Amino acid sequence: MDEKEVIERLRSGGEKELEHIYVKHRDEFLFWITKNFICSLDEAKDIYQVSILTFYENVVQGKVQSLTSSIKTYLFAIGKNKALASNKKAQRFTSDFSDNMSVAAIDNGHTSEDEDKWRMVESSLEKLGDPCKTLLKQYYYHKKAVSDIADELGYKNADTAKNLKYKCMKRLKKIFETELINFKEA
Repeated sequence: MDEKEVIERLRSGGEKELEHIYVKHRDEFLFWITKNFICSLDEAKDIYQVSILTFYENVVQGKVQSLTSSIKTYLFAIGKNKALASNKKAQRFTSDFSDNMSVAAIDNGHTSEDEDKWRMVESSLEKLGDPCKTLLKQYYYHKKAVSDIADELGYKNADTAKNLKYKCMKRLKKIFETELINFKEA
C-alpha cells in the first residue's frame, strides 16, 4: 500500500494504519530526537505522541491531502518543530529561573514574597543533588566562569561543564515546578 492510500485510510478512521505508522517510526524518532535536541527519553516520548496526534489531526482535518515527502519525513518535521518550541520554552524558563537564583543569592534581606521562592529554590537544589547542585551553585551563587568550574570539578573542558549545566538546569526546572505545584496546593 502506498502512502497516498495510507493517508486516505487514515482520513476514513484507519486505526490499523495509524498504529502501523506509530510503531514503524517510534524507535528511530526517539533516537533521533534525543540525539539532536538534547532531551530526555520521557520528553522524546511526549514529543512523539504530540507529533503523531498532530499528523493524524492534519490528515483527518484535510490539511494534508498528499505529501511531497514521505510520512516519516513529515512526522519528523512535526517533531522537530515541537522539540524546538519545547527547547525555546525551556530556555525562557531557564533564563527567568537563573535570574531568580542570582537575585536570591545576592539578596540577603529577603522580602516575605521572595522568601517562599528562596525556600523552593533551596529545596529544589537539595533534591537535585550533586554534581548538579555544586555546579549550579558555583555558577549562579559564586559567579564563577564555566571554564573555572570545569577545572575545579575535574571535567574534560568548559563545553562539558556547560552541557552539564544545561542538563542540570532542565532537571532543576522540573523539580522546581513540582515544588511550586506543592506550594500552591498547600
